Amino acid sequence: MFKKTGLTLLILVVLLASNSLIAAAEEPVPTDNTVTGIEVTGNKLVSEEEVLEEVTTEIGDEVSNEKLQQDMQQVFDLGYFFDLQILFRNYEDGVKLVIEVIENPELSAIKIEGNQEISTEKLKELLKLQEGEILNVNSLDQGVERINQYYQEQGYVLAQVVDVTIKEQDQLEITIDEGRLNSVSITGNEETEDFVIERELTLEEGEVFNIDQMWNDFRNLYNLGYFKDIRPDMQPVPTDPQAVDLVVEVEEQKTGTFSVGGGYSSAAGWTGMVDVEKDNLFGRGQKVNLSWEFGDTTTYELGFYEPWAFGSETSLNFNLYRTEHDDPVDDVSRRQGGDITVGHPLADDITGYLQLDYHNTKYEDEDGEEYDDNTRSVTLKTIRDTRDNIFSPRSGSRQELSVENAGLLGGDTDFTKYEADLRNYLPAREKDTWAFRLKTGLSDGELPQGERYSLTGLNEIRGYSSDYYDRDNNAVENGFVDGNSMLVSNLEYRFGIVDNVTGVAFADAGKTFANNSDISLNDLNYSVGLGARFNTPMGQLGLDYGYAPEGELDDKTNLSIRIGNTF
Repeated sequence: MFKKTGLTLLILVVLLASNSLIAAAEEPVPTDNTVTGIEVTGNKLVSEEEVLEEVTTEIGDEVSNEKLQQDMQQVFDLGYFFDLQILFRNYEDGVKLVIEVIENPELSAIKIEGNQEISTEKLKELLKLQEGEILNVNSLDQGVERINQYYQEQGYVLAQVVDVTIKEQDQLEITIDEGRLNSVSITGNEETEDFVIERELTLEEGEVFNIDQMWNDFRNLYNLGYFKDIRPDMQPVPTDPQAVDLVVEVEEQKTGTFSVGGGYSSAAGWTGMVDVEKDNLFGRGQKVNLSWEFGDTTTYELGFYEPWAFGSETSLNFNLYRTEHDDPVDDVSRRQGGDITVGHPLADDITGYLQLDYHNTKYEDEDGEEYDDNTRSVTLKTIRDTRDNIFSPRSGSRQELSVENAGLLGGDTDFTKYEADLRNYLPAREKDTWAFRLKTGLSDGELPQGERYSLTGLNEIRGYSSDYYDRDNNAVENGFVDGNSMLVSNLEYRFGIVDNVTGVAFADAGKTFANNSDISLNDLNYSVGLGARFNTPMGQLGLDYGYAPEGELDDKTNLSIRIGNTF
């Protein structure tokens, strides 16, 4: 770090001042050494009064070399003088003290060099020195400290002021070295290819090093799900004290899963599932998944994800799916189709998506007649994600906004859906978390049965029994299915219990509405409850027990099993 004693200019000032004081003390003192006068000479911009305020020796005092040394140090500490000395002159039967000073230059210009990441205007603001004013070395020292501190706060931990000089024509020149990343190397990866890691690093060799940028890169790496741990090792460069070599140490974890299990929810009853998933396929960061869920509803899904298509940050996602209901849900007995999604970063932490979807829906009308609808839709979506960990976040937020239009590309349906999903996470105590979520959906046009909003799956209001999701038991009137609009909110407090077990206290509220204008915060279904999350080899399993105050008298509670967090 830059210090006053490290500046050539200030060292000279201290040395010259010390020599002057010693010389002054060695001058012969008259026999009568009573101070009969005090005078300041050599000053042009600094007033005599300001100097004399620092002098404790007074007229009538006996001359004391020790006290004069202290007085001169205090004058020097004003910061305005390059040199000063004290002279003794016979005056009125005693001694006049003549304080002779040489002022620092009046700054004609202030020049800052070496800065790239912080503007010169900002640095001059921190320096707090003005052109046309006398140089005060105390203010200069404080300004330099403010500059160094500001660089640290902005994450430039290697940056510092390395030189301060006075050039010709009284120009102050400050040189800054912002520090740099000399090299990056990766160790510990056996399956994952180096380029998969390197493409997540925005840090570049030879560029200014920012530790906040490094941690953000590490967060993105961790959120890939390929690594159990990621550690930085910053090594000094012997030939360059303002540079570091960064070693990225990774510890890989399993990225392939084969899961067999079952679950129960109010909406679907008992279900079974078989899921085969491979992340980081062949160590190239790709993903493939095949899933089969069975019960009253049977679902098949095949998907492939490429996070870095065409050698750029553009992602591609392909899905094929088919869902069949033994008992029609919302009068839908079958739905099958596929979608293609293209994603690309728009700004820091913001990604835009374009999705093309085609599916065929088979449903029954009120008279039992069967119909097929072909839906072709285009969805525009943006996601801003600042969560510290996408799998178990403790801080940050996620905002998803989307617009889906069907009919623009033809098909049998014509509607537009607008959705917003807002989530926020706040750390509490040492390891606990507050989690908030608000989701809303609106629509224009006539939504077909398969596209209407329902409070099932991830939008479920925990605590209501399956009867509330049954169309034949007033589910529409109760605000659980068949909505043209929807509003859902969730509040969870997540707390650790033991290793691999997390407790959850929750409150849910939500409802579907016949029209957008019907949305009301005073007319929601709500519930409270407790739950637990268990980390298992096949993923996180959740168990929630909810209480619904507005449920039927004999049916106000419900137990549900889920995979992962609600949000």
